[in-house]
Amino acid sequence: MKRKITKILDVAIHSINLILINYALSNMMALFRSSLLYILFFTSEMWVFVQYRKSIETLSNSKTLANLLLVICAAIEIGLLYFIGIVSGKLVPFNQ
Repeated sequence: MKRKITKILDVAIHSINLILINYALSNMMALFRSSLLYILFFTSEMWVFVQYRKSIETLSNSKTLANLLLVICAAIEIGLLYFIGIVSGKLVPFNQ
């Protein structure tokens, strides 16, 4: 029972990290949408998705659960982007 609770907690922490990191990466993609750095942030976001799916599949021994949680987390991220929005800003050099 204790091992199952630990796995559930680990999956929850991985899921929260995925949502927060991808939300930040999506904001950076929006900031750099007219730059080549957009490609870097886009590929980073895809890499985080793949690593999340692999870790959940390892923890749960279920591809179906890993795919389902990935879709749910992606939907939550899209919801955050839609309802909260993206952070608007501009690049400011360090030596002002």
